Amino acid sequence: MNTPEIRIITDCPHSAAFNMAADLYTLNRCETGPSLVIRLYSWERPSITLGIMEKPGQTLDIAAIQRDGVSWIKRPTGGRSVLHYEDVTYSCIYSNSVDLLGNSLMESYRTISNCLMNGLMLSGVKCLPHDSPLDNSLVKRQAKLPCFLAPNRHEIMVMGKKLVGSAQKRTSRAVLQHGSIPVTRAFRLLPRYLQLTIEERSRQEELLEQKTICIREINPALLQKDLIGSLVKGFCDTLGLQSIAGSWSVPEIQAIEAIAGTADFIAKWQT
Repeated sequence: MNTPEIRIITDCPHSAAFNMAADLYTLNRCETGPSLVIRLYSWERPSITLGIMEKPGQTLDIAAIQRDGVSWIKRPTGGRSVLHYEDVTYSCIYSNSVDLLGNSLMESYRTISNCLMNGLMLSGVKCLPHDSPLDNSLVKRQAKLPCFLAPNRHEIMVMGKKLVGSAQKRTSRAVLQHGSIPVTRAFRLLPRYLQLTIEERSRQEELLEQKTICIREINPALLQKDLIGSLVKGFCDTLGLQSIAGSWSVPEIQAIEAIAGTADFIAKWQT
């Protein structure tokens, strides 16, 4: 069964805890009935999200993070670390009964990528999906490589460089996919906050320059608000659905803040 509408939430900047709690809250809500929510959001301060399998104590340089006032939190999705700093972060969360987005991981990745690419094209960003068989040799040799150096099928490339990093979580009743679209080159600062040798840090910085791209390097005149508007239109046009735009209600904000403040949430996502 298809949902007749998309709920669009264009969010104000929030803390790392709120942002991940909001995605989990929405995932839980989508498990209860047919629903599709697109959320576009940002971060109160530079924040690192870790893949669910990453260990903060082994991955992060805590001293550097504390020195520069960077937040961190674990994601409910897999993959490697991402620095959210001057980026547009999106989440696409929907019930399994919303069959427009496909019934498998690859189908949903492909459909969501098409929505994002159509939105980017409306912004004047010419992009392509990364559809070729993957060469994982670099990743296998350097297990600490961050998310933006490991392009997967259907992730979005511009001029042969990765623009959008995404990750997905599937439950028995709903799907969460979220990802980052860097607006400036600031996301490439990530290696300075990871536990790396001098040589590893230098190499990652070099690879990020060579293999990734940001919006400002493609179209310096594109405003973030216009990018967000185009992404919303990309989802609505691609899926052929009407949208309901709005912010969180007061009870929703209270519910999300309550999740972010629980001992279970802190223990699972912030330690």
